[in-house]
Amino acid sequence: MPDTQAREAQPVRAGRAVTVARAYAAKWIMTAALVVALLLGLGAVLVGFGANRHNVLVSTLVSVDGWLAGPFGDLFTYADPVRQSLVNWVIAAAAYLVAGGILSRLVRP
Repeated sequence: MPDTQAREAQPVRAGRAVTVARAYAAKWIMTAALVVALLLGLGAVLVGFGANRHNVLVSTLVSVDGWLAGPFGDLFTYADPVRQSLVNWVIAAAAYLVAGGILSRLVRP
């Protein structure tokens, strides 16, 4: 009789492990989306306030943000490059948050 109970308990443990793994994956997905949105927001603030682009941190962040917002780069075009960066980066940040939220909900148990 104990052997039958051990066999029945295995799927329950495996199901619990999958549930926990999915919960952690959902948290990591949302965390990654938040980090990307924060990077884009920080870059937008720095560009908007006219930070020195020759500074290593600013230039690195602006280049990373340019890469992250690549698909949204020419979504709206303005004569002012600062305004164009601000609008497109904010839209990209919102899109990453929405996509991260949807993916997180799909993965979450």
